[in-house]
Amino acid sequence: MTNRQSNIIFYSIISIIIYAIIISYTNPEFFDNFSKSKEEIAINEAMKNGEHKKALTIYQQLVDEKINDGEENTAETASMYEDMADLYYKLGNAAEEKNYYLKSLAIKKKLKKNDLFGFAKTYFKLGLIAEEEKQYDQAQQYFELSLSTRLGKKDNEEAQDEREDKGMINGMHESRLSYIRLNNEVTIDTFKKLGAIHNVKKEYALAKQYYEKALAASKITHGEDAPETAEIMDLLNKIEQ
Repeated sequence: MTNRQSNIIFYSIISIIIYAIIISYTNPEFFDNFSKSKEEIAINEAMKNGEHKKALTIYQQLVDEKINDGEENTAETASMYEDMADLYYKLGNAAEEKNYYLKSLAIKKKLKKNDLFGFAKTYFKLGLIAEEEKQYDQAQQYFELSLSTRLGKKDNEEAQDEREDKGMINGMHESRLSYIRLNNEVTIDTFKKLGAIHNVKKEYALAKQYYEKALAASKITHGEDAPETAEIMDLLNKIEQ
């Protein structure tokens, strides 16, 4: 191979790399599409164009294939049901939104391994639907399930015993995880929702407790002078009046 041929190959490779970098910046989804099925690409296109019914039709085809193959009770199908629920929300169909969240939840309960945060999210969504329907007792149950699942609450003595069994390093890691789970926006939103539900039910002492928990977490997460913290303080003051 001559030097000229080597140079041509070298600069061709450099050009391809530069072209790939430019594409990755100007069209980030370009390379992602290589690893996606044609159905996934079609769903993304439909979503991008606001064609929610078309996206639902494609999802239903994928779900039907899973059912026919005896693979309905999988994490992938549960995830598709959640996506379909979100599409029904965007279409303003609360009944079908709830139906598909419940389908997802039923599958998740059958799986040996589960994402607890995914569980908590589903419970929270169902709580929002129940609240919108003014089914406050049901909404309370779903929000409580969301909270307990997210926090992974256990009896204090049991949790302490577990930390001691795992050793100091693992115990510190568990404590850090508990701290993060407690002091974040999603947990704060759940505290606020439970406060609002108890307020509607005129259970003011319980409402105050949840707003106080939301306030404490917000001060750590957002800061004492943040608008989010001020909003919770206002909600708390209204109860005390």
